[in-house]
Amino acid sequence: MSMNERRLVMATGPTIVDPKILRALSKPTVSSMDPDFGEIFKRALEDLKKVFMTKDDVFVVAGSGTLALEMAVANVVEPGDKVLNIVTGFFGDYFVKIVEAHGAIPKILEIPWGKPAKPEIVKEALKGERFKAVTVTHVETSTGVMNPIREIGEIVHELTDAYYVVDSVCSLGGIEVRVDDWQIDVCASGSQKCIALPPGLALLSANKRVLDYLEKRKTPVNFWYGDFRNWLPVMREPTKKYFATPAVNLIYALAESLEMILAEGLENRFRRHHIFAEAFRAAMKALKLRLVADEGCAADTVTAVYYPEKIEDLVFRNEMKNRGIAVASTLGPLKGKGFRVGHMGNVNQNDIMSTIAAIEATLKSLGYNFNLGVGLAEAENKILSLK
Repeated sequence: MSMNERRLVMATGPTIVDPKILRALSKPTVSSMDPDFGEIFKRALEDLKKVFMTKDDVFVVAGSGTLALEMAVANVVEPGDKVLNIVTGFFGDYFVKIVEAHGAIPKILEIPWGKPAKPEIVKEALKGERFKAVTVTHVETSTGVMNPIREIGEIVHELTDAYYVVDSVCSLGGIEVRVDDWQIDVCASGSQKCIALPPGLALLSANKRVLDYLEKRKTPVNFWYGDFRNWLPVMREPTKKYFATPAVNLIYALAESLEMILAEGLENRFRRHHIFAEAFRAAMKALKLRLVADEGCAADTVTAVYYPEKIEDLVFRNEMKNRGIAVASTLGPLKGKGFRVGHMGNVNQNDIMSTIAAIEATLKSLGYNFNLGVGLAEAENKILSLK
């Protein structure tokens, strides 16, 4: 079966990969100990610090964003430790499963899907117990909810000495994440969303507090491949140290992508994501479609939308695919009830407008009654008003 090379990927990750990145991926693979590769890796690590907005250590490891989540937890918890897991959707529950897998004890602060974790609720959950760590998902990809990680971090560090662990898989490089200023102890991300690479790299930052703790913890890290101490010498001296073979070609691509991100400027990039997110949501509202995320907590990287009555999930997404655009289904208890669109990474205005046009045409073909073009007009008006 041949793949349509003109398909517009507007799902929630992987996202659109720029041709420049694809060319970087096709460069000849060299030894990971080659000095030329080492210089590229060093440059990528320094640029990644700028994107994480940290002066501390960062890690680039072959694996998915889920690997980054497990590394984040495994390095700061030991068997028997209590961890407060803030769960606002499908992916927030990953932290719970990881905590359990490493012998720690999760306390789940479960928030209804579509709603954010309000700081006052977190404050109440922290009372009366001693937690080793607190985990939270910045952007919950399953619902399009953005949690207030800055405010939550302030409460965590004000009330506890717990390690603050943040999942930024669906936000890093598209929404403001200030690791140092917001006192995030471990920040976990991946390559295939706002960073706009193919899947395959786990990206993390870890501060000195965490690395100091590793030297005095009572039990070994129960995850040899993911132990920060095994990777730290490589991250500090990639031309001289070896632990496990890095994903050479993906690191070529990472270096190119980070250079593109910084050339655009982080603030400009955040602004672009915000404008297109607002335009897309305005279009959906004009079509009388209900969003999963509450007003005021909607993320600038992904939007989840409920279907109108009598629209079947698979039929809708197949029709979108036939029009050359890939969107994602909703997950968990919302499975089949809606669709999700990722508007992040290298997405541009043409991509947004094409996606809205395809949604309109698909809904119309499936019998949904509305004035064709109303979503497109509203999106264009929103873009003009925000630029």
